[in-house]
Amino acid sequence: MKLLGSLIISLFLLGACGEKPKSNAHWGTPEHIATEFFHALYNEKDLEKAKSLSTEEFAALLDAYVTPRQVARTLMNMSYDTVTIEVNRSGQNLRQQYDDDANVTLVFSGEHDGKQVDNLRTVTMVKQSGSWLVTAVKADPFSSTASY
Repeated sequence: MKLLGSLIISLFLLGACGEKPKSNAHWGTPEHIATEFFHALYNEKDLEKAKSLSTEEFAALLDAYVTPRQVARTLMNMSYDTVTIEVNRSGQNLRQQYDDDANVTLVFSGEHDGKQVDNLRTVTMVKQSGSWLVTAVKADPFSSTASY
């Protein structure tokens, strides 16, 4: 019985060690929530989780696209087979934050149809009832795609 318990604990710890962190930001910060939002869309393919990290208005917009794939392709104008999502740490200002509003810039790096695809998006966040929520996503200002 003791051996079985040790084996179960060992397997649990090994499984936890192999799991990569989803975000390179501190838990609960606007950066973390923005990263989790896109991780839900692109990696977990979980539209309900993405909506839970959004304001009511933005969640309704996401809902209109029905599936995470449609949100990714059509609304976000980014398609990936595999993607990593990180907070843009190249500038000195990781985010612009004023009381209950913040703008977070994320870097997307991945593959689509065997080609390397890199994108940049700025996420507009708002703090409601003590939680940060996604309220809008802006396209890379240096790309030719439209903002939404």
